[in-house]
Amino acid sequence: MVRNYMAMTTPIRRLGEKFADWAMRYMPDPYVFVIVLTALAFLAALPLQLQSGDVSTTLGAVTSIFDAWYGGVWTFLTFMAQFAVILMTGDAIAKSPAVTRLLERIAGVPRSRAQAVAFTSFVAMVGALISWGLGLIVGAVMARQVTYQAQKRGTKLHYPLVAAAGYTGLMIWHSGLTSSSGLFMASLTEEDTEFLQYAPNGIPVTETIGSLANLTTVALLLLVIPVVMAALHPRDDDEIRGLPDSVVEEMTPSDGVAADGGTATADPVEPTATERLSPADRLNGSVGLTLLIAIFPAYYFVNSWFLSGDGLAGLSLNSINAFFLFCAIVLWKTPEGIVEQMEDSVENVSGILFQFPFYAGISGIVTGTALGLTIADFFASVSTPLTWPVLGLISTGLVNFLVPSGGGQWAAQGPILLETTQQLGMPASTAVILEMMGDQLTNMIQPFWALPLLALADLRARDIIGYSTVAMLVGFVIMATTLTVFLGLPHA
Repeated sequence: MVRNYMAMTTPIRRLGEKFADWAMRYMPDPYVFVIVLTALAFLAALPLQLQSGDVSTTLGAVTSIFDAWYGGVWTFLTFMAQFAVILMTGDAIAKSPAVTRLLERIAGVPRSRAQAVAFTSFVAMVGALISWGLGLIVGAVMARQVTYQAQKRGTKLHYPLVAAAGYTGLMIWHSGLTSSSGLFMASLTEEDTEFLQYAPNGIPVTETIGSLANLTTVALLLLVIPVVMAALHPRDDDEIRGLPDSVVEEMTPSDGVAADGGTATADPVEPTATERLSPADRLNGSVGLTLLIAIFPAYYFVNSWFLSGDGLAGLSLNSINAFFLFCAIVLWKTPEGIVEQMEDSVENVSGILFQFPFYAGISGIVTGTALGLTIADFFASVSTPLTWPVLGLISTGLVNFLVPSGGGQWAAQGPILLETTQQLGMPASTAVILEMMGDQLTNMIQPFWALPLLALADLRARDIIGYSTVAMLVGFVIMATTLTVFLGLPHA
């Protein structure tokens, strides 16, 4: 049986080795990646602007692209703030003492290399279905913990692969509770005129997140991707890279240091008669103040999900943020504790916040020039109701390179997808599901969202992208199949 398993996994492992070698050689750091993408978007838009007739000179075309870039730079501010809160609170929750102890316990569950990699991937994917921010941070923490626990038992794990397994949550997140496009279309306002013309009453999440196409895809990804990632583990000990020394030092328990690398939070020690706490110190360490402020976000998500009677329609980025803000505050118990942790959490999202305006600028080029419409027209011109699910998946995956923000991409590409879907006589929910799938699929080769994981794991993008590319290829086969069966065939 073991021999048969090794024979079956050999082609997958060799493919992973080839992609890993290629990534190590050619994959730049994420900031360099966004610079290259900006240049490519500019070069692609330039001839299209000249052909469009909107400008008469090359200088006019160049300035129109610069204007489009600047017009997009600050359009993602709301999304950036919402996603920053999700990431920071998700990081704080994952690193809280209670959750850390839980992760330490479950990290010791896998007993073999294959189990360790598959387990890390599965936990990260489940976490991402709850919240993409939580899944990303839990994936990084689990990768560290699983590798560390295995190393203590004398089992050598290839750490870059385990970290890549922790990143696979980003290939399923948009199908979960924090689905940007799904939640957005479920809560349209009067200002969303571009979308209301296609869905006057919005699109309930039961038709997108809760659709049979999405749920089937999620189930298959959860079953297959962890197994595929496990099959990629090197067999030669000389090829295995363990935890970096810096990570080992962080995770080795010592006075004041927690096993996850954060600040240990021991039980408070009662001051002696000569060590009276000042009023300020008592306030900083007050659990009562924590419970007081926690009431406010608690009311918001309780009202959104239960009291208002909206049910699943009450799910939104804001209500999810309120829930995670509540959990982070309560889990860290005191004002002093949550503030200290947030200082650490901000470091993990700084790279994303810095690059967000640049991707927003690329989005401006896509939507403010003929580039976006040209891409959409090409796929629409060759699509039929049967082929649109796969071609739409490819188009949204390509655009995700340029706009790797689920909400930002939907704002830029959503109206185009909805128009094509409407022309083909298919329900508007089809467009949302296609964006959900394509956006999450190519995250596996788009290093933008990997920045927090890479910071926690002390790795570089090129260390994990080769392995996550294999996951993307397998994911594409799964998504293309389910989308064709559930969305294409009924309208063929």
